[in-house]
Amino acid sequence: MKPNDGVKPADEIDESPLKLVSKQFLCCTPIRLIRWHGLLEHELNWDEQAALLDATVDHPLVQRYPLSAEYQGAFLKYIIAQLSSMNAEHHDRLMEKYCAMLSPGTELPLDDPSIGLSYKHYELPHGQGVISLKESGAFVSEGTTGLCSWQAAKALCEHISNNRDDFHGRNILELGSGVGLSGIYLAKCYEPSIIVMSDCHSSVLSALKENVRLNFPNAAPVECDNPLVSLLLDSGNTLMGVMDLDWQYISASNLSQLIEPDVIVAADIVYDHTLFPALLSTLNYIFCLSHNRCKFVLACTERNQDTLNEFLQLLITAKFRINEETVSPSRHFHWDSSASNIRIFTISRAFS
Repeated sequence: MKPNDGVKPADEIDESPLKLVSKQFLCCTPIRLIRWHGLLEHELNWDEQAALLDATVDHPLVQRYPLSAEYQGAFLKYIIAQLSSMNAEHHDRLMEKYCAMLSPGTELPLDDPSIGLSYKHYELPHGQGVISLKESGAFVSEGTTGLCSWQAAKALCEHISNNRDDFHGRNILELGSGVGLSGIYLAKCYEPSIIVMSDCHSSVLSALKENVRLNFPNAAPVECDNPLVSLLLDSGNTLMGVMDLDWQYISASNLSQLIEPDVIVAADIVYDHTLFPALLSTLNYIFCLSHNRCKFVLACTERNQDTLNEFLQLLITAKFRINEETVSPSRHFHWDSSASNIRIFTISRAFS
């Protein structure tokens, strides 16, 4: 179902245009999609330009955990073009920053040149803090699509934020966690008893572990004798695990020793029909663990209607119940609702 984009959220009404632009910049919202809230409708004086730089390219988070150099350069180029169109004088720092990024060989603490990894920062709704993620700007990196946050993961976070009671205090298993946006958001803001974030690609699991540690620096390590669990941390309210979970070998995972899920979540895992048999086996296995008392919240980008319909039909044949949810508008996580056909489903089964 399409998002309902009518009402401006209360927290946007209370925030300044500069703060709203800063939030979008920090999570690398595409320049063409940034809502400027009137910020560039008038000529900015030097103090206003300085404030814009302080809230974006010179933000303390960006200084410590830099965004992509390419993105920062494109952002500054757009600002310069807008100011030039008004015949406004450019702040010295604006031009210095932009020129420095264009200079070859300049030693700037920007993105990791090895595989194009850099950071994005998601300011959470209702003053709940920030999620910082190290991820790739490329759709495919190191042979996997899991090293960046996809549109459906952001839409899933919006859905979670509007359905708090469905997730707060639960035992949660995430399939195909990628770099961890949805799972870390749940762990930070919804106090699950336990959340296990899972994937099966070594590069993705490495990035996921790094991001969990980055966002929970004070969490205490916990010993675990399951060799597939490479990280287990206790934040005080929540036990957080990172697990190598290959759907083809779900029965050998000893998952039940770690978690009996109340809720399964996943985003953008339904894109390759050759994976459907293993995914369906995994869902059957997990639902059996909970005696069919858990539910599965699935967000997906509908790239191919036939592929998605094939998976939904498999679920129906396997006696799952499917309820399609209304997709929440893009408010906090800044995904492109105009270009992405996101669909969200809650999947359940009658108790056995």
